[in-house]
Amino acid sequence: MDFSHIPAFLGGFFDFLDSPQWRAWPFNSGYGEHILPAVARLLFVTLIMGVILLFLRLLFGPGGPLRDKELEEEARRETERERAELKERLEKGDISETEYRVGMKRLKD
Repeated sequence: MDFSHIPAFLGGFFDFLDSPQWRAWPFNSGYGEHILPAVARLLFVTLIMGVILLFLRLLFGPGGPLRDKELEEEARRETERERAELKERLEKGDISETEYRVGMKRLKD
């Protein structure tokens, strides 16, 4: 196999990245530029952080594959306790039927 074309390709690619518009983007100094590149950097970093947070939420959130099983059991017991407390408050007359339904909807699995 002939790999002699790879250095020429990489050299052209790095020349593209070394152009003034793309040099060290999005983390350059930010001096002497307009507001749009600064906003673009902010949105880029926000997007990256959002993806990381979503990934962690999926892994460690409720029902996630890496979540501790003890936390799941504790959350289930707490939800049952809050449901029983809501029902008791409804029977005592402390809350209305509408408040009870809203509270139960909030505690839905």
